[in-house]
Amino acid sequence: MAKQSPENTLSIQWRSPEELKELVKQERPMKVLIMGMPRSGTMSLVAALKQLGYTPYDFIDRIILGHLPFWTQALRAKFLGQGKPWGKMELDRVVKGFDCVLDVPCPFFTEEFLSAYPDSVVILNKRDPEPWLASMNSTLFRVLSWPSWPLLAKLDTGFAGVWYTHCTLTWDIFCSNDYGDKCKQKYLEHYDYVRRVTPKERLLEYEVKEGWDPLCKFLGKEAPEGEFPNVNDKDNFVKGHGMLWAYAVFNAAKNVAIGTASIGVGVAAWWLYRAR
Repeated sequence: MAKQSPENTLSIQWRSPEELKELVKQERPMKVLIMGMPRSGTMSLVAALKQLGYTPYDFIDRIILGHLPFWTQALRAKFLGQGKPWGKMELDRVVKGFDCVLDVPCPFFTEEFLSAYPDSVVILNKRDPEPWLASMNSTLFRVLSWPSWPLLAKLDTGFAGVWYTHCTLTWDIFCSNDYGDKCKQKYLEHYDYVRRVTPKERLLEYEVKEGWDPLCKFLGKEAPEGEFPNVNDKDNFVKGHGMLWAYAVFNAAKNVAIGTASIGVGVAAWWLYRAR
């Protein structure tokens, strides 16, 4: 049985905006719902599913396609009672072109996905809660704790504001933005939720260290030659979000400069009017 190997370490190649624009024009039936939490072998699983021919809808795709505001609306509707709850029509709008979904907030909508796509199956990727929380605190929660985000969100509403609002709302709903014991408990409760709402015949509980065999057997695929992908993206995760932060700083600086110039033009116009 081919399993992960520490030497088989890869990185994920993300799709370009041009590729995504072409992809979403296509029709693909939804097949696989990855309903485990991020930092649970998710990127290794994504690499494996791509190798098996699937087209996953990941968080970065939602950023590039401008979908984060839609998912923010979905979270507010389901958990805060603000707006219309999502059904198949709303899900179809964002997942068109993809046959696999993953990463938050998608797992919070397991019931909705199961109802909308009755031929799909669920992979519940998992790991022990202690290393999961440690991984989250060294990656996503570390990034969210950078103190400049609230100011950047105000100065760059088009990108930083959208991203920061979505992420803080997601984790406020999940664990009240408490990145300690409460988060760990909510992690366990989420897995109980997915088990409770998913028919057993449509569910695979899976750890990436199990390799190809259980995954391919569940999906009815032939196991590829070679070892199972091992995507170690911890450092790249923080570096990648550093690039997003730099992009937000650039936008914020540009917006401030434009605003300052506009004020200057207004003052000059007022002075010219008074001096005429």
